[in-house]
Amino acid sequence: MEANVAVRDLKRKLLAEVRTLFRANGSAWKAPILQVLKDLKHADVRAVLFGGTLRSLLVSRLFEGRFGRPRDIDVVVLGTPLSELEKRFSGIISRHTRFGGLKLQNGHWHFDVWPLEETWAFRKDGVVARFEELPSTTTFNLESIAVEVWSEDGKPRALFSGHDQFFHGILSKTLELNRTDSPFPELTVVRAVIMASELRFKIGPCLGAYIAENSTALSETAIDEIQANHYGYSRITGHTVKQITQVISRRSSMQKAIELPRMGQLHLWEGELDTMPHINLHFLGD
Repeated sequence: MEANVAVRDLKRKLLAEVRTLFRANGSAWKAPILQVLKDLKHADVRAVLFGGTLRSLLVSRLFEGRFGRPRDIDVVVLGTPLSELEKRFSGIISRHTRFGGLKLQNGHWHFDVWPLEETWAFRKDGVVARFEELPSTTTFNLESIAVEVWSEDGKPRALFSGHDQFFHGILSKTLELNRTDSPFPELTVVRAVIMASELRFKIGPCLGAYIAENSTALSETAIDEIQANHYGYSRITGHTVKQITQVISRRSSMQKAIELPRMGQLHLWEGELDTMPHINLHFLGD
Protein backbone atom coordinates (compact mmCIF):
# COMPACT_ATOMS: atom_id res chain seq x y z
CA MET A 1 0.00 0.00 0.00
CA GLU A 2 2.79 2.44 0.88
CA ALA A 3 4.47 1.72 -2.45
CA ASN A 4 1.24 2.50 -4.31
CA VAL A 5 0.89 5.80 -2.47
CA ALA A 6 4.51 6.68 -3.24
CA VAL A 7 4.01 5.86 -6.95
CA ARG A 8 0.88 8.02 -7.13
CA ASP A 9 2.80 10.87 -5.51
CA LEU A 10 5.61 10.54 -8.07
CA LYS A 11 3.08 10.60 -10.91
CA ARG A 12 1.62 13.84 -9.59
CA LYS A 13 5.09 15.33 -9.27
CA LEU A 14 6.05 14.32 -12.80
CA LEU A 15 2.89 15.79 -14.32
CA ALA A 16 3.53 19.00 -12.39
CA GLU A 17 7.04 19.19 -13.86
CA VAL A 18 5.68 18.68 -17.38
CA ARG A 19 3.16 21.49 -16.83
CA THR A 20 6.00 23.72 -15.69
CA LEU A 21 8.01 22.86 -18.80
CA PHE A 22 5.08 23.88 -20.98
CA ARG A 23 4.35 27.09 -19.10
CA ALA A 24 5.37 30.14 -21.11
CA ASN A 25 6.91 32.13 -18.29
CA GLY A 26 9.40 34.17 -20.25
CA SER A 27 12.26 31.69 -19.89
CA ALA A 28 14.34 32.11 -23.03
CA TRP A 29 15.76 28.59 -22.85
CA LYS A 30 12.25 27.10 -23.19
CA ALA A 31 11.41 28.91 -26.43
CA PRO A 32 12.97 26.40 -28.89
CA ILE A 33 11.29 23.50 -27.08
CA LEU A 34 7.86 25.12 -27.05
CA GLN A 35 8.19 26.12 -30.69
CA VAL A 36 8.70 22.53 -31.86
CA LEU A 37 5.95 21.17 -29.65
CA LYS A 38 3.49 23.92 -30.62
CA ASP A 39 4.16 23.10 -34.28
CA LEU A 40 2.93 19.59 -33.55
CA LYS A 41 -0.14 20.94 -31.77
CA HIS A 42 -1.03 23.28 -34.62
CA ALA A 43 -0.75 20.34 -37.03
CA ASP A 44 -3.12 18.37 -34.77
CA VAL A 45 -0.46 15.71 -34.25
CA ARG A 46 -0.87 13.64 -31.12
CA ALA A 47 2.49 13.21 -29.40
CA VAL A 48 4.13 12.17 -26.14
CA LEU A 49 7.30 13.08 -24.35
CA PHE A 50 9.17 9.88 -23.73
CA GLY A 51 11.95 8.27 -21.74
CA GLY A 52 14.98 10.20 -20.55
CA THR A 53 13.34 13.61 -21.01
CA LEU A 54 10.84 12.79 -18.28
CA ARG A 55 13.42 11.06 -16.10
CA SER A 56 15.52 14.22 -16.09
CA LEU A 57 12.57 16.35 -15.03
CA LEU A 58 11.58 14.10 -12.13
CA VAL A 59 15.10 13.29 -10.91
CA SER A 60 16.07 16.97 -10.83
CA ARG A 61 13.04 17.80 -8.70
CA LEU A 62 13.39 14.84 -6.33
CA PHE A 63 17.14 14.82 -5.75
CA GLU A 64 18.22 18.38 -6.50
CA GLY A 65 15.09 20.27 -5.46
CA ARG A 66 14.89 22.27 -8.68
CA PHE A 67 13.37 22.24 -12.13
CA GLY A 68 15.45 20.17 -14.53
CA ARG A 69 16.64 20.87 -18.04
CA PRO A 70 16.74 17.63 -20.06
CA ARG A 71 19.77 17.20 -22.30
CA ASP A 72 17.57 15.96 -25.15
CA ILE A 73 13.87 15.94 -25.92
CA ASP A 74 12.37 12.63 -27.07
CA VAL A 75 9.02 12.93 -28.85
CA VAL A 76 6.93 10.09 -30.30
CA VAL A 77 4.05 10.97 -32.62
CA LEU A 78 0.95 9.02 -33.59
CA GLY A 79 -0.54 8.77 -37.07
CA THR A 80 2.00 10.98 -38.80
CA PRO A 81 4.35 9.40 -41.37
CA LEU A 82 8.03 10.25 -41.45
CA SER A 83 7.61 12.05 -44.78
CA GLU A 84 5.20 14.53 -43.20
CA LEU A 85 7.55 15.12 -40.28
CA GLU A 86 10.35 15.79 -42.77
CA LYS A 87 8.28 18.48 -44.47
CA ARG A 88 7.16 20.09 -41.23
CA PHE A 89 10.63 20.27 -39.72
CA SER A 90 12.74 20.53 -42.87
CA GLY A 91 14.57 23.62 -41.62
CA ILE A 92 15.88 22.05 -38.43
CA ILE A 93 16.58 18.40 -39.38
CA SER A 94 20.19 17.54 -38.56
CA ARG A 95 20.02 13.88 -39.62
CA HIS A 96 17.92 10.73 -39.84
CA THR A 97 18.33 8.23 -37.01
CA ARG A 98 18.97 4.52 -37.36
CA PHE A 99 15.65 3.86 -35.58
CA GLY A 100 13.48 5.43 -38.29
CA GLY A 101 13.14 8.92 -36.88
CA LEU A 102 14.59 12.41 -37.14
CA LYS A 103 17.22 14.23 -35.14
CA LEU A 104 16.23 17.90 -34.94
CA GLN A 105 18.17 20.86 -33.62
CA ASN A 106 16.42 24.06 -32.66
CA GLY A 107 18.69 26.54 -30.95
CA HIS A 108 20.83 24.59 -28.50
CA TRP A 109 18.22 21.86 -28.10
CA HIS A 110 18.29 18.44 -29.73
CA PHE A 111 15.10 16.50 -30.39
CA ASP A 112 14.57 12.88 -31.36
CA VAL A 113 11.20 12.66 -33.10
CA TRP A 114 9.80 9.49 -34.62
CA PRO A 115 6.45 7.90 -35.58
CA LEU A 116 5.10 5.54 -32.95
CA GLU A 117 4.93 2.63 -35.38
CA GLU A 118 8.66 3.00 -36.15
CA THR A 119 9.57 2.14 -32.56
CA TRP A 120 12.08 -0.71 -32.83
CA ALA A 121 10.37 -3.06 -30.36
CA PHE A 122 6.95 -2.70 -32.03
CA ARG A 123 8.47 -3.53 -35.41
CA LYS A 124 10.39 -6.49 -33.99
CA ASP A 125 7.43 -7.91 -32.07
CA GLY A 126 4.97 -7.31 -34.90
CA VAL A 127 2.36 -5.79 -32.58
CA VAL A 128 0.00 -2.85 -32.95
CA ALA A 129 1.74 0.34 -31.88
CA ARG A 130 -0.07 2.12 -29.04
CA PHE A 131 1.08 4.78 -26.60
CA GLU A 132 -0.12 2.54 -23.78
CA GLU A 133 2.46 -0.06 -24.79
CA LEU A 134 5.44 2.30 -25.15
CA PRO A 135 6.72 1.58 -21.61
CA SER A 136 7.20 -2.08 -22.58
CA THR A 137 9.53 -1.17 -25.46
CA THR A 138 12.44 0.42 -23.59
CA THR A 139 15.69 -1.26 -22.67
CA PHE A 140 15.79 0.25 -19.17
CA ASN A 141 13.14 0.67 -16.50
CA LEU A 142 14.14 4.33 -16.07
CA GLU A 143 13.05 5.08 -19.63
CA SER A 144 9.68 3.30 -19.55
CA ILE A 145 7.52 6.39 -19.20
CA ALA A 146 5.54 8.62 -21.58
CA VAL A 147 3.37 11.70 -21.04
CA GLU A 148 1.09 13.44 -23.51
CA VAL A 149 2.51 16.62 -24.98
CA TRP A 150 -0.95 18.21 -25.31
CA SER A 151 -4.04 16.85 -23.61
CA GLU A 152 -7.17 16.30 -25.67
CA ASP A 153 -10.28 18.46 -25.29
CA GLY A 154 -9.37 19.77 -21.88
CA LYS A 155 -8.89 16.30 -20.41
CA PRO A 156 -6.08 15.67 -17.91
CA ARG A 157 -2.74 15.02 -19.59
CA ALA A 158 -2.36 11.24 -20.03
CA LEU A 159 0.56 9.41 -18.44
CA PHE A 160 1.63 5.97 -19.71
CA SER A 161 3.77 3.92 -17.32
CA GLY A 162 3.02 0.24 -17.96
CA HIS A 163 3.47 -1.62 -14.67
CA ASP A 164 5.03 1.48 -13.08
CA GLN A 165 8.52 0.02 -13.46
CA PHE A 166 9.84 3.54 -14.04
CA PHE A 167 8.52 4.80 -10.71
CA HIS A 168 9.59 1.70 -8.79
CA GLY A 169 13.09 2.17 -10.20
CA ILE A 170 13.12 5.79 -9.00
CA LEU A 171 11.91 4.78 -5.54
CA SER A 172 14.50 2.00 -5.17
CA LYS A 173 17.21 4.02 -6.94
CA THR A 174 17.89 1.04 -9.17
CA LEU A 175 18.57 0.87 -12.90
CA GLU A 176 17.28 -2.42 -14.28
CA LEU A 177 16.57 -4.04 -17.62
CA ASN A 178 13.08 -3.58 -18.96
CA ARG A 179 13.67 -5.94 -21.89
CA THR A 180 16.77 -7.93 -22.81
CA ASP A 181 16.71 -7.89 -26.62
CA SER A 182 18.49 -4.62 -27.29
CA PRO A 183 19.63 -4.25 -30.92
CA PHE A 184 22.95 -2.77 -29.72
CA PRO A 185 24.20 -4.72 -26.66
CA GLU A 186 27.52 -2.87 -26.31
CA LEU A 187 25.76 0.49 -26.39
CA THR A 188 23.36 -0.82 -23.76
CA VAL A 189 26.28 -1.74 -21.51
CA VAL A 190 27.91 1.68 -21.87
CA ARG A 191 24.67 3.58 -21.38
CA ALA A 192 23.85 1.51 -18.30
CA VAL A 193 27.15 2.27 -16.59
CA ILE A 194 26.96 5.98 -17.41
CA MET A 195 23.32 6.37 -16.42
CA ALA A 196 23.71 4.54 -13.11
CA SER A 197 26.93 6.41 -12.33
CA GLU A 198 25.51 9.85 -13.04
CA LEU A 199 22.26 9.15 -11.20
CA ARG A 200 24.18 7.36 -8.44
CA PHE A 201 21.73 4.47 -8.67
CA LYS A 202 22.33 0.76 -8.20
CA ILE A 203 22.56 -1.75 -11.03
CA GLY A 204 19.75 -4.32 -10.85
CA PRO A 205 20.54 -8.05 -10.85
CA CYS A 206 19.21 -8.73 -14.36
CA LEU A 207 21.14 -5.80 -15.76
CA GLY A 208 24.24 -6.92 -13.88
CA ALA A 209 24.06 -10.32 -15.55
CA TYR A 210 23.52 -8.65 -18.93
CA ILE A 211 26.58 -6.45 -18.45
CA ALA A 212 28.65 -9.50 -17.46
CA GLU A 213 27.57 -11.32 -20.62
CA ASN A 214 28.07 -8.44 -23.07
CA SER A 215 31.07 -6.47 -21.78
CA THR A 216 33.90 -9.03 -21.89
CA ALA A 217 35.19 -8.09 -25.35
CA LEU A 218 34.42 -4.39 -24.98
CA SER A 219 37.68 -2.43 -25.10
CA GLU A 220 38.37 0.99 -23.59
CA THR A 221 38.79 2.43 -27.08
CA ALA A 222 35.48 0.96 -28.21
CA ILE A 223 33.76 2.43 -25.14
CA ASP A 224 35.07 5.90 -25.98
CA GLU A 225 33.96 5.50 -29.60
CA ILE A 226 30.48 4.37 -28.55
CA GLN A 227 30.14 7.45 -26.33
CA ALA A 228 31.38 9.77 -29.07
CA ASN A 229 28.85 8.34 -31.53
CA HIS A 230 25.95 8.34 -29.08
CA TYR A 231 26.54 11.41 -26.89
CA GLY A 232 29.00 13.39 -28.99
CA TYR A 233 31.74 13.10 -26.35
CA SER A 234 32.98 10.80 -23.57
CA ARG A 235 31.03 11.41 -20.41
CA ILE A 236 33.12 8.91 -18.41
CA THR A 237 36.48 7.68 -19.63
CA GLY A 238 36.61 4.32 -21.36
CA HIS A 239 39.14 3.20 -18.77
CA THR A 240 36.75 3.90 -15.90
CA VAL A 241 33.74 2.37 -17.63
CA LYS A 242 35.75 -0.78 -18.34
CA GLN A 243 36.78 -1.05 -14.70
CA ILE A 244 33.18 -0.67 -13.57
CA THR A 245 31.96 -3.37 -15.95
CA GLN A 246 34.62 -5.75 -14.62
CA VAL A 247 33.50 -5.28 -11.04
CA ILE A 248 29.82 -5.59 -12.00
CA SER A 249 30.66 -8.81 -13.82
CA ARG A 250 32.35 -10.25 -10.76
CA ARG A 251 29.43 -9.30 -8.55
CA SER A 252 26.66 -10.32 -10.95
CA SER A 253 26.54 -13.87 -9.61
CA MET A 254 25.30 -12.53 -6.26
CA GLN A 255 21.91 -11.90 -7.91
CA LYS A 256 21.22 -8.69 -6.07
CA ALA A 257 21.43 -4.98 -6.84
CA ILE A 258 25.01 -3.72 -7.18
CA GLU A 259 26.16 -0.44 -5.65
CA LEU A 260 28.45 1.73 -7.75
CA PRO A 261 31.14 3.88 -6.14
CA ARG A 262 30.75 7.59 -5.68
CA MET A 263 33.50 10.10 -6.04
CA GLY A 264 35.90 9.55 -3.15
CA GLN A 265 33.97 6.53 -1.84
CA LEU A 266 35.83 3.56 -3.30
CA HIS A 267 35.31 1.60 -0.10
CA LEU A 268 31.94 0.61 -1.56
CA TRP A 269 33.96 -1.96 -3.49
CA GLU A 270 35.93 -3.19 -0.50
CA GLY A 271 38.07 -6.18 -1.34
CA GLU A 272 38.37 -5.23 -5.00
CA LEU A 273 40.40 -2.04 -4.68
CA ASP A 274 43.67 -3.80 -5.52
CA THR A 275 42.39 -4.34 -9.05
CA MET A 276 41.12 -0.77 -9.40
CA PRO A 277 43.79 1.57 -7.99
CA HIS A 278 43.21 4.57 -10.26
CA ILE A 279 39.44 4.81 -10.62
CA ASN A 280 38.23 8.40 -10.72
CA LEU A 281 34.56 8.81 -11.52
CA HIS A 282 33.37 12.03 -13.09
CA PHE A 283 29.77 13.11 -12.51
CA LEU A 284 28.14 15.84 -14.57
CA GLY A 285 27.27 18.72 -12.31
CA ASP A 286 29.96 17.97 -9.71
